[in-house]
Amino acid sequence: MQNEAIELPVPVDVDRETGKWSVDGLPMVLVPQHLLVNNMDAVEQRLGRDESAQLFRDAGRRSAWHWCAHESARLGLSGTAIVQHYLDRLSRRGWGRFEIDALDPSRGDLSVRVRHSALLPVDGSSRSVDRACYLFEAWFEGALQYASGESEIVPVHEIRCGVNAEECLFTSDGSGRCHDK
Repeated sequence: MQNEAIELPVPVDVDRETGKWSVDGLPMVLVPQHLLVNNMDAVEQRLGRDESAQLFRDAGRRSAWHWCAHESARLGLSGTAIVQHYLDRLSRRGWGRFEIDALDPSRGDLSVRVRHSALLPVDGSSRSVDRACYLFEAWFEGALQYASGESEIVPVHEIRCGVNAEECLFTSDGSGRCHDK
């Protein structure tokens, strides 16, 4: 099956003077998937996966919170609706196909499946891991934190990864709020 050119699922604005891209008023950069995966692999090889995950976690959580705040102000969305919008936009921007099984930001409950994750190893990658998609944990934490209006963070964990399964699965039971900002 051959891929064909289709219209982008999100509108991309390109500044004629600078060439910079934006989607929904936020700056964007289009990068090859192998660049992202190989960079993650290099960081993991240098620091180890646990240290890499912590490094990416803080930045990812802040970025998700910022994105949700931006979209909330732009569209007037809050609570469950802003998290649903966030995951829809991640799907539309090529990060994978995000499917919500359970979502209640007020209780810190979340269960999300991700098919076709952009974080899985690609041809030419030396990445050999059993849990490749942990970046999404922080993104879900930031979105839940924003949607709940709480300062506490609800930990989200990847309990199954698409490296060894048909899809990734991320969950939070909502009972383990932490104060890690």
